[in-house]
Amino acid sequence: IGRYGGTMRRSTLLIFLLFSIFLLPELPADAARGIAVVSDLSHKSGKLGAYQALIIGINDYKDPKIPDLETAVYDARAMAKLLRERYGFQVKLLLERQATKEAIYQALRNLASSTKPNDSVLIYYSGHGDLDRTYDDGWWIPADAKGGNPVTYLDNVQVQKAMRSMKARHVLLISDSCYSGTLFGQTRAMPQVIDDKYYLNLYNEKSRWGMTSGNKTPVSDQGTGGHSVFAYQLLKELRKNEKPYLSTQELYTRIAPIVGNNSEQTPLCRPVRNTGDQGGEFVFVASSGATIDSEKDTGNVVGMEAERKWLEQERMELERLKIEVERKELEAVRKRIEVEKKKLLTQKTTKYASLDPEVTKTKVIERDGHFLKHENGVVKDARTGLEWIAGPDKRTLWVDAKDWVKKLSVDGGAWRMPTKKELKTLYVYNKSRRTTCNITPLLKTTAMYIWSVDNIGSEVWNCSINDFVDTTYYEFKKNGIRDSRAIAVRSRK
Repeated sequence: IGRYGGTMRRSTLLIFLLFSIFLLPELPADAARGIAVVSDLSHKSGKLGAYQALIIGINDYKDPKIPDLETAVYDARAMAKLLRERYGFQVKLLLERQATKEAIYQALRNLASSTKPNDSVLIYYSGHGDLDRTYDDGWWIPADAKGGNPVTYLDNVQVQKAMRSMKARHVLLISDSCYSGTLFGQTRAMPQVIDDKYYLNLYNEKSRWGMTSGNKTPVSDQGTGGHSVFAYQLLKELRKNEKPYLSTQELYTRIAPIVGNNSEQTPLCRPVRNTGDQGGEFVFVASSGATIDSEKDTGNVVGMEAERKWLEQERMELERLKIEVERKELEAVRKRIEVEKKKLLTQKTTKYASLDPEVTKTKVIERDGHFLKHENGVVKDARTGLEWIAGPDKRTLWVDAKDWVKKLSVDGGAWRMPTKKELKTLYVYNKSRRTTCNITPLLKTTAMYIWSVDNIGSEVWNCSINDFVDTTYYEFKKNGIRDSRAIAVRSRK
């Protein structure tokens, strides 16, 4: 019984193991095995996934309420160059006005959807930050944010969500901004012995870490070599590192005391809470072609030749942007001129509206070209701004016409007898009107002689406007002649 019993137990155990193997979830080969030997922990081996970096730097904020920074963009450019050339990163840069809330949000989503299980992702932010005292959380402040309006900021929760959603093996967030220490969970101590096995273990386990320039306090925008205090030390250590591997905590322990001794800020380096960290750590792996540059006496972490090239590229880019802005401004001015021109042309025939607001209160009942007749009897000439009222359509003495005009009180008064020059403007050339009178028919007069105010001694002018096209003539008429009509005029300015 004992022998058969032992056989049955062994058979049962074998069946259990077989079922366990088949029931295990299928994992990607590299994800399941990780990196087996330290020689595979290199970009040249092809066993590492892609190293990707999203670098964000903002000096120039759109809202004047938000003060501009001095070093953020320079820090971001230097970091992008160093990661690309020394550590084999593929880099995406979002600088200045490119770094809008929408652009940063979309870049994080793209990383979340495109990264693969063996990839390593670094997110670097240099710009303004703020503290959400209501929720005890923090914000990044994008280039298009409105000062004092947190709805336009990027919540740290969105960053955490992106880190949690990425399929990448490792994600490291480096944030050089005020109030950036609101992201973290509990820290882990470094081992006393750091060897190849240590780096293999760190790389093989999933990680979600963050390194920030400060805790829940403001941080300095000033430093050395044109960089912030934090960025200068970070770039310096990454540049002078001569080891093939460098862990996040190693990097942090080198720079944190120096930053703390030279500023009022306290850097932090811990796993980011609620993002799925599983005990690993981001490992910087030097590229095979990387070289070590000695630090210059000036403290500038970028070689002088490289710096000159970068400054020249920056100058050319600024010139290009300036030309583009000026071109757009000129185009906008040209469009505004076109709009104003069209508006003026449209309003030309209604010019009277701005000249006489009283007349516009009455309805236009008839129209004859640029002449408009209102229901109160006033005829407006849109070209000249003159307003006309015709007297009784009958023969009138000059003195009677003058007296009639003086007593006229229609639409506020201020009426007078017209001059010869003003009478001439009433002529409307139209072949169909070359009969008795060429005055606009809106004035309802049937005679071609109109009294004018002009006089010479005891003689007065009346005006024939029968044919101003071929001949203009005026006749002297003495008082007592009853063959001219009375018309009143006024001009409002």
